[in-house]
Amino acid sequence: MADNFFVTAILVSHNGATWLPELIAALSSQTRPMDRMIAVDTGSTDNSVLMLTNSGLTVIRTDQDAGFGDAIALALGSAKRLKQGDQEELIWILHDDCAPAKNALELLIEGLIDKPQVAFVGPKLRGWYDRQHLLEVGISIAVNGARWTGLEPREQDQGQFDKPTEVMAVSTAAMLARRKIFEDLGGLDPNLALFRDDVDLGWRARVAGFSVMTAPEALVYHAEASASERRSVDVEEAFLHRPRLLDRKNAAYVLLANASWWLLPWISIQIVGSAAIRAIGYLIAKLPGYAADEIAAVGLLIIKPGDLIVARRLRKQKRLLSPRIIREFIPPPGSQIRLALEQASNSIRKFIKAEEDDGSNSNDPMSYADIGVIDESFDDQDLANMVSKSSKSNWQRIRSHPLLIGVFTTFLISLIASRNRFGSISGGALAIAPSGAADLFAKYTESWHLVGLGSAASTPPWVAILAVASGITFGKVWLFLTIFSLLVPPLAFFAMYRSARRVGLTVQISVIGGALYAMSPVIWNSINQGRLGTLVISLLAPGFLSVLPKSRKFEELTWRKVYGLSLLAAFISAFSPIFLIVWTVTFFFISLTIFFDRKALNSSLNSALNNVKLIRMKRALALLLIPGLLNAPWSTSIILHPTQIFLDPGLPLSGGSAFSALLFNPGGISGVPIWIFAPFTIFLLAIALTNKYQVETASALLLLSLVVILSQIQINGHGSIGGVWNGTVVLFAEILILIPTLKIASELIPNLRISQIGVGHLLSVVTVFVAALSIIATTTWALTGGANSLVTGGKSEVVPPFIASLSDTPNRPKTLVIGRTQDQINYFITRGSDLEIGDADVAISTPAIIKNAVTELISGSGLTSSKILGAYGIQYLYLKNPVDQALVRTIDGIGGFTRSSSTTAGIIWQVSGSKSRISVLDVTGATTILNSAKVGAWGDLQTPGTVTLAEKFDDGWKLIVNGNQIKVQESAIGLPTFEVSDSGPFTLLHDGTKRRALISIQLLALLSVIVLSLPAGRRRREVPIEELA
Repeated sequence: MADNFFVTAILVSHNGATWLPELIAALSSQTRPMDRMIAVDTGSTDNSVLMLTNSGLTVIRTDQDAGFGDAIALALGSAKRLKQGDQEELIWILHDDCAPAKNALELLIEGLIDKPQVAFVGPKLRGWYDRQHLLEVGISIAVNGARWTGLEPREQDQGQFDKPTEVMAVSTAAMLARRKIFEDLGGLDPNLALFRDDVDLGWRARVAGFSVMTAPEALVYHAEASASERRSVDVEEAFLHRPRLLDRKNAAYVLLANASWWLLPWISIQIVGSAAIRAIGYLIAKLPGYAADEIAAVGLLIIKPGDLIVARRLRKQKRLLSPRIIREFIPPPGSQIRLALEQASNSIRKFIKAEEDDGSNSNDPMSYADIGVIDESFDDQDLANMVSKSSKSNWQRIRSHPLLIGVFTTFLISLIASRNRFGSISGGALAIAPSGAADLFAKYTESWHLVGLGSAASTPPWVAILAVASGITFGKVWLFLTIFSLLVPPLAFFAMYRSARRVGLTVQISVIGGALYAMSPVIWNSINQGRLGTLVISLLAPGFLSVLPKSRKFEELTWRKVYGLSLLAAFISAFSPIFLIVWTVTFFFISLTIFFDRKALNSSLNSALNNVKLIRMKRALALLLIPGLLNAPWSTSIILHPTQIFLDPGLPLSGGSAFSALLFNPGGISGVPIWIFAPFTIFLLAIALTNKYQVETASALLLLSLVVILSQIQINGHGSIGGVWNGTVVLFAEILILIPTLKIASELIPNLRISQIGVGHLLSVVTVFVAALSIIATTTWALTGGANSLVTGGKSEVVPPFIASLSDTPNRPKTLVIGRTQDQINYFITRGSDLEIGDADVAISTPAIIKNAVTELISGSGLTSSKILGAYGIQYLYLKNPVDQALVRTIDGIGGFTRSSSTTAGIIWQVSGSKSRISVLDVTGATTILNSAKVGAWGDLQTPGTVTLAEKFDDGWKLIVNGNQIKVQESAIGLPTFEVSDSGPFTLLHDGTKRRALISIQLLALLSVIVLSLPAGRRRREVPIEELA
């Protein structure tokens, strides 16, 4: 096709010998030849110049640090303008790593014919290595500086962008421009030596009144060598020769130089915020260089604001239209979020979708490719048969996915069984949920806990984990717990299914394993009794045990897997102190044996074997130490208070007997009846008869032995005495048994089909019958009586409103609450509110003097009980219904207690002579009450004397009077006191500096282990060419 244009092709080369041969060949074969060709080489050190010269091109050589725009300007300076005539000059800008199709120039020119308002036209860019991969069909820029193409990752060209379209800008790779307009606009900005100069040029053209178009029928293949770091970036503006740093800096430059002035603050915030987020992401991906690039890019712009001021002044001179006209080309904020969510959902979908077994896809709908070549004998009847075969009903489709059936069935069972557990659930071991996640975070960070008579104990990490998890429900802890309790059975089903699939079992066998696990008594007992720790572990343990090494060959583990296992072990440990102790003791002995093995080899000449032992030792020590370190300082407090080992999250609540636990039913109030026992005892016998699973058998037997030991232990926690909950240990034993059993079943079933009926068939039938009966019985129980559990919806008030209303008064009174559970009398001390999640876990043992006072009060011999209780700030005694009338008469007659009220909820007595939380005893014997905040206090001390705080003694209490710190002393009954000699302003506080420092160290350690356990990201230059293709 004849045209009226004179085309000057400008090729910029920099160490492009890899791609130049194909580019030169492509240029020489163009259907519309170029009228003039100029090559500019920027200090290449390879054969680029030789290749260009041998091809007959005019080569201009310039410095290595010259920018792309400088090279274009140099070429145009050497190319004389056309004399005034009928022809218009076009410039075709080419990169040395691109290759246009043979008709690319011709099609690009067609995009300019009869369109004088179009300044630039660009081709459709495809990948160099994958020639169907769409790179760009026009480009734009997001408000945060991201390069925006509107394409999905690795999107293939299927003709979806074959219509010419107006865009904000086109890439300079094979861009065709009208020379006059290009030069009138000032060409490429010299401050943008490389990257983003194309977007900037398109933006300036738009606001000058011109259009930018795509010619998608023109194809150009682009290697993106500089952006993909396949060659060095040597331009002067590239600080430290880092391409990403240059790209991010130029992106911010383009936005700040071209946007409307009133948008600059918002754009600046987005640039800084997105840079910080990306930097954190790169640090997590173990790419600190890229993270530094993000921060340095912003910093380099800030220290040189003069460049931006000059750039905005120059652009204003050429601007005819408002910068807002490019709004239609700027992607909306939701576009990037939507694209990110789509990528995340695709990744999750791939992870969740279990691999289908052989032949499972045989019934899937057929595509045209599946039909192949149609034979001449093919008739309509064959087509009808094929359609009927591939057109299955919805029920048939569902039936072919047993995983979905299993998950949906367990969810339906859980939904019906949870009919009494909607709303804010509490009861059993589960205390009342606080108002929000912020309260849990505060509970975790504070150094003094207002529970009982006060506590400086370290809050267990699971409280912080629960607070983070509650972010899913926007900080509503009660809503998260309700949903979590509902979803535990289907999630447990899926967790076991995935673990079974991971070890190579079929879909059907894995579904059976999921059903046995999800309907096991230990999970349903934990739901009904509010065992939060066991429920969380029930979802983690199957996957954890499936990836745990079965031997001591730790040298085969990568460090990333070691950190991942340690992180998961630390997470489980946060919910189970028993697990932490078992894990630590186990790996201590493993490390010890490896140490002595290596010591015996020190004199050996076998250095290779010695190195293997050293590697094994290091990994074993990491597995030993990291879980405990990540849970510090809580884990270290277990050493000081060994009884905490036996306390699971929540209120202490006894389980069943050792006999029921050995039947894999840990029992307890409102749990699965003991006659519904899980079939795991039979499974244990089955795997014990084989020599193939000795490790699993021995481990399960050891855990069951531990269950028997734990069942004999009585613990005291927060005024309650009861047995140790061994459900978590039973859970691990259950999983260790179930996976080998499923393997045996998958191997045995094919053999039974082809063998004669015998003892094996009989034992198999009995085992299957017991397993099926257990699932059916547990399901029936859950749907009927199982709904009546200790955990119920709706918050039940334990403390009367009268006492609760006093909690915010300056006196901060405490109340002794006494109640009866079955045949046992329990008590606890409250500050006016019911126990919330985490309170029981920081409550340490009640002082012996208070225990004796309560015991004597109940027995009727406590003549001094009121005096001792009152000294600790306990101003009220509350006896919950149902009350023991004999105990009522005892309290009324013992003296020191004045009945205040009696309601259907219970009876309240006021303790005579009780002290306020903070009081001052002066030298005359007069007592002055000081107003108190929740933890500390401040104000004016009117008289010197002995300041007494009605809390348990702790050396963290600080009293500052007139700027001087008063030393804390312990009174005869265990209260903190301060001897003050002067009056004046005072401040009372509990020093939490140590607690905050330890949490900061814990957070840094946690982040480090998380980063080390994640897969490392790859630098762009590390992506192999085979993958790009």
